[in-house]
Amino acid sequence: MSLHIGTSGWAYGEWKPAFYPEGTPQRAFLSYYSSVFSGCEINATFYRLPSESTVKRWADDTPEGFRFAVKAHRRLTHSAELGDAEWQDFLARFLDSLAPLGDRLGCILIQLPASRVRDDGLLADIIGSLPPGLAFACEFRHESWASPGVDGLLADGGGTRCLTETDGAPPPASLPPGPLTYVRLRGDRYAGATRDGWAAALGKEAEARPVFAFARHKDVPAGDPETGVGLAEWMTSG
Repeated sequence: MSLHIGTSGWAYGEWKPAFYPEGTPQRAFLSYYSSVFSGCEINATFYRLPSESTVKRWADDTPEGFRFAVKAHRRLTHSAELGDAEWQDFLARFLDSLAPLGDRLGCILIQLPASRVRDDGLLADIIGSLPPGLAFACEFRHESWASPGVDGLLADGGGTRCLTETDGAPPPASLPPGPLTYVRLRGDRYAGATRDGWAAALGKEAEARPVFAFARHKDVPAGDPETGVGLAEWMTSG
């Protein structure tokens, strides 16, 4: 089973003492986090290229089987000319910066802005620019992308649609196709049968393909098993 559950980031001092034990220094947060969870979504890479030493430390501080889902830099998702020569060059630099992760790199999250309307040709160009075998998911924020045709294009290219759930609703009857599953649980609360349903759905998916599922990370207290890091803990312990 390849089920990678966690949150978007780990460097949150406000998680003490409900999650991080009192007295845990920030430099030890990732090591502790990865002793509880099997995955983490990195948001910092959306804003800047990480240094080689930083990425190596991420790998060194996590155990075998742990996987990072890394958000693509905004120059790769929010620039005016996606896919041109300059974009291609920056893509190579971005991927090179992640090389020290080795097998800790689980997948890339390509998060397009709400202003980007559906463009199948552009999506095909992006997919064709990625190295063969690189696992990836795409999150679309404009409603025009909500089509099975887009899901098919992604799955054929080796990726999947990122499902971002914001209402605290139960899982759909089926999750987007592709070689992996990527879910962001951003609802305020997942309680009772809804929480049980998500845990069961993700576990079932993980029997067939790698699953990446991340709970909210900001503006929610630790220790609440129905949201945020507490929800991720509950799903991991179950």
